[in-house]
Amino acid sequence: MARKVKILGIQMQSVFDDKVANYQKVSKALSENADFEPDLVLLPETFNSGYNARNFEQNAEPIPNDTTSMFLSGMAAKYSTNIAGTIIEKCHDATLKNTLVVFDREGALCAKYNKVHVFSHQGSDEGKYITAGDQIVTVDLDFGKVGLSVCYDLRFPELFRSLALSGAEIVLCPAAWPDVRVDHWLTLLKARAIENQFFTFGVNQVGKVTFSRTDGGNSVLFDPWGELVASCDSTQGVLRAQIDLDKINEVRTKLPVLQDRREDVYEI
Repeated sequence: MARKVKILGIQMQSVFDDKVANYQKVSKALSENADFEPDLVLLPETFNSGYNARNFEQNAEPIPNDTTSMFLSGMAAKYSTNIAGTIIEKCHDATLKNTLVVFDREGALCAKYNKVHVFSHQGSDEGKYITAGDQIVTVDLDFGKVGLSVCYDLRFPELFRSLALSGAEIVLCPAAWPDVRVDHWLTLLKARAIENQFFTFGVNQVGKVTFSRTDGGNSVLFDPWGELVASCDSTQGVLRAQIDLDKINEVRTKLPVLQDRREDVYEI
């Protein structure tokens, strides 16, 4: 029996330091796409406050006792969908982490992933403010197993291979990826899908992401064969698609790459 999953990505330009305005954008997009009845919704990196590392401290929140978690929980329950988005988390030890949270259809927090690879290059100073995570995370949702990643993680194939070996069928990658490297974004999402034979789903910020940098959107969903299922251009909008998770087994049967791995030669 086919395992159909409806996917919705909300590509948006977050308003700097204005969580209410960003909640309103997400709420509007969900309302306008309620007829689609998505099983899974993904938002861009730091959708709630915009991506500006110097303001991470003022926008940080304790999870789940924060306004953004309450908002996501409410939206998940209202639309009976699984929803994922990143929050700058203020941890108990006062450190900050770039955290991807997932809420289930009842509005319960069911997974939390701290971005493992922090980006401190090409003018970004994320590493000055963010403490890196140290765990690989998958979550069992009601339709299948989902792997979690954030933006810069995409450049590290080891993480995605570990997610594949952990049984992930769809890997989420919310991002604030600059348009000057959009070819890398698209190429790497496609490559991660091909080499691991699962779905990759990347949702990017669009427009001004910092006061000196613009992101180009281009949110995409690739299938286990590396074929483009759906995309969103460089403007604010949504990506909608229905996928069949059984395609993973179909592709892996035709080309059994994972079972041909030489674990005796390399470590992962």
